Amino acid sequence: MASSFTITSFLVSFFLSILFTSTIVKGDLVSDICAKTPNATLCETLLRSDPHSKTADLETLGAITFNMTSKLIDSTSALVTSLRDNATNATLKEVYSKCIDQYAFVQLSRENAEGYFKDKKCGQVVHFMSRSIGDLLTCDSSFFEHSVVEDEKLQQASFSLEQYCSAIIVMAVRL
Repeated sequence: MASSFTITSFLVSFFLSILFTSTIVKGDLVSDICAKTPNATLCETLLRSDPHSKTADLETLGAITFNMTSKLIDSTSALVTSLRDNATNATLKEVYSKCIDQYAFVQLSRENAEGYFKDKKCGQVVHFMSRSIGDLLTCDSSFFEHSVVEDEKLQQASFSLEQYCSAIIVMAVRL
């Protein structure tokens, strides 16, 4: 529990420091948002995968990003369930089971954040999206803690979800 609080506190501090530092604006909203995330290139690739993002205003880009995040959470949760069901190693089964729980928390936090985003309650969005990142990191770190290897597709999906969450945090601060 203290670990979750520490991760969340770190993430909030990290994102706030990123948001309040000067960045180069490339002239469009997606570039501006993504420049303030940990991996701007991946963020731009993810957000630009929806053709509507090019002309979206902040609220619309937020809605698009929440939608893409939800879809990725759903597909990743299905992947984790499949990996757990097909695992022959008891430790791996245990870790995947823990990750299934973490992804349920990520989805719940995303749903809460989306409602607060619509209400333009920046602090609540930052809180819930930071919790989502913390839950994703908890899943990822479980593999290391139990000395088992994380599935590559799961690693990639988790990293992409972290970028979506980071982008939503940046958008929330701009509301």
